[in-house]
Amino acid sequence: MWPLLTARPRWLERASLAVLGVVLFIRFPVRFALTQPYLMDLDIFRAVAERVLQGQAARLYDPLMSERALFKYSPLWAILWAPLGWIPPHACAVLWTALSVTLLLLTVTLCARLCRRHGLRVPPLTATLTVLLLVRPLTSELLNGQTNILWGLLVLGFLLGEALRRPWLAALSLALAISLKLPALIVFAYLLVRRRWASAGRVALLLVVLNLAAAWALVPAHPLALLAGWQRALLASGPDRAFEIGNQSLLALMGRLLRADGYGFNVMALPDGAVAAVTVAAATALFAAVCLPPARGTPDPLRALLDGALLAVLMVLGSPTCWVATYSALLWPAFVALALLTATPRAMLRRPSLLFGAAALAIFSTLTHAKVWRFFGVLAIKGETYVFEVLMILPLLGLSLAWCLWVERRLLTAAAA
Repeated sequence: MWPLLTARPRWLERASLAVLGVVLFIRFPVRFALTQPYLMDLDIFRAVAERVLQGQAARLYDPLMSERALFKYSPLWAILWAPLGWIPPHACAVLWTALSVTLLLLTVTLCARLCRRHGLRVPPLTATLTVLLLVRPLTSELLNGQTNILWGLLVLGFLLGEALRRPWLAALSLALAISLKLPALIVFAYLLVRRRWASAGRVALLLVVLNLAAAWALVPAHPLALLAGWQRALLASGPDRAFEIGNQSLLALMGRLLRADGYGFNVMALPDGAVAAVTVAAATALFAAVCLPPARGTPDPLRALLDGALLAVLMVLGSPTCWVATYSALLWPAFVALALLTATPRAMLRRPSLLFGAAALAIFSTLTHAKVWRFFGVLAIKGETYVFEVLMILPLLGLSLAWCLWVERRLLTAAAA
């Protein structure tokens, strides 16, 4: 059932990518150049950059505009983003958004390259379909100036580096991803479980060396205290926000089902600790499903690609605080799943498990839009107008994507056997 790479003209793919780029640039950076945008997360990055440039790096993890406005990334990223403090706010918003759109286009381009390197045919409209599938989180990402597209691209960079036999480039990409957002550690855990000691060692070395060096460069007298501040900032932004309405994590989904949160969708009324325990058990089972059966010898490259895509989905779902924009990191696993689904539509129709997953993806993506709910006359649930957040549509979309990838990987394994 696996579509092999064929030598076909790619003019339609290039044309669709060009149109996609023009639309995104006009909708976001060009529009922002003509208006006064408010990019909430970018304001935090700029405030941190100003602290670094003013020699106040010791206060890197102190609250900024409010008690909840915290810098939650490693000291390394504070250095990398320090130049933002030199750019006027309006120009910075335009440049940042233009960079985000560029990273989006780069992600889908590298996805196509990686798929073809593994012998998979990529239908020409795969990039467009991927953006349409994730248009709601991508819109939130670009309107708030967040970093999830970059996060997903760095994890993709690890896989691409491994495929190109560039081990240190791969390790650097994953170390940067972990430094940006810690849930990327799930990829590191996968390397340990699969006994890929050399890859894991390179990642660990770069992760420690780069962040220690960054902390020392920012606060030479107390580098470890700065790293401790990073840990405190992460802890402060986790438990208190785990069950907020905007949180779309696997933990929040379990909370909607198992906590008496007032929305009436719970089947049990467990305490928060029990909900967290159930979530850890579920996440562990999902991780085990990716890692099993145990690897023996050199992993199959295509199997590694699908494993990496599954890990990216679990990385997002497993984030303790996972907002709408966080799902932008699913660009490349969605690309892989859609490339396989659309390249063999007849095979999909013959396999109910794949057809079910594809239908769920389309339905849940549609249900992330407010206009759909207004069409059905559902304007609010218990006073909350973001209906799709109450119904946890995005976690269900993520689980549907994981299902598609898992079924495709299982079929690949069976075909290889």
